[in-house]
Amino acid sequence: MKRGTATKKSGTIAYQLHVRNDLQGKATKKNPTMAVSVVSSEVISTAQIAKDINHACSATESDVLAVLQAVGQRIGDALLDGNRVEIDHIGTFSLALTCKNKRKEDHITSKDIEVSRIVFSPCAELQRTLRGAVIVSGGPTGNKQLTDAVIEKRLTEFFATHRSIQRSEFEHVCECSRYAALAKLKALVKAGKLEVIGRQNTRAYQPMLGAFGW
Repeated sequence: MKRGTATKKSGTIAYQLHVRNDLQGKATKKNPTMAVSVVSSEVISTAQIAKDINHACSATESDVLAVLQAVGQRIGDALLDGNRVEIDHIGTFSLALTCKNKRKEDHITSKDIEVSRIVFSPCAELQRTLRGAVIVSGGPTGNKQLTDAVIEKRLTEFFATHRSIQRSEFEHVCECSRYAALAKLKALVKAGKLEVIGRQNTRAYQPMLGAFGW
């Protein structure tokens, strides 16, 4: 029996502006083109979703967790067969492929083709829900870049209580845009201070031994 609702009628989304060329670190006056990104305040976990659903209906948290796990596995199985998955009230999942070999068509084999990413297309219902969001400023324009020393200090503090960090968490901890975060994470991996764990949609970064207090 339905006990409530877990869906908000409207919410608040905080944004922050960034100078597009902060990725290269060039003088901002030369190219003032702006980009905008969501200021992520927290990561909503599976456990939290299960708790929210439990409050909205008679399903127990353990039942919800089991269903979510089964749904994830079933989506993966369907995608492995090259199928599209359509889930009511959520959206459609499909695969995007890429070709590593850019030569002529008659020279390309299946070994040159690989999965590049999982494509998610939200359903109309979900898109309508987002139209009710209130957009507010999440802070000043992100023109300033933290020094490497400050970034490493913040990461050392973060890894004192966390085993890994995701790109969205890095943005929050180091006060930077998505693009700057990806560039810095790539540089830290190349420098041997971080290693990539997980796949594309669950990618995280773990400190190497001897880095950031580990």
